[in-house]
Amino acid sequence: MKHITMKTLYASATRSVQAGQTAEFEDAEADALVAGGYGVYEGDTRPRPRQVEVVELKDKPLEKQTVDQLTAYAAEHEIDLGDATKKADILAAITAAAQE
Repeated sequence: MKHITMKTLYASATRSVQAGQTAEFEDAEADALVAGGYGVYEGDTRPRPRQVEVVELKDKPLEKQTVDQLTAYAAEHEIDLGDATKKADILAAITAAAQE
C-alpha cells in the first residue's frame, strides 16, 4: 500500500478523494495515479513538469492542435521554434522544418 496526495479529484464506486488530500492505494493503482499525473507520493515535494497531451498527426491535423500541443510536438521532434509564441508562427516553424 502506498500513500498518494491527489492533485485532482479521485472518484470510484467505493470512495472519493479530494485534490490535496492523501489516501492509501494498492501499489499498482498508486503507481498508475502518479504516472498519469493525478497525484504524487506522500511527502514528494519535487516540482512536476506540466503534462501536455500530444495528438499524433494521423489523429488530428496540426492546424487543429492547440498551442501547447504544437509546442510539445515541436519539442518531441526537436524543432526549434525560435521566438514563436503565436499559433500561426509555430505552425510556420513546424512546416518549414518538415520541408528541410
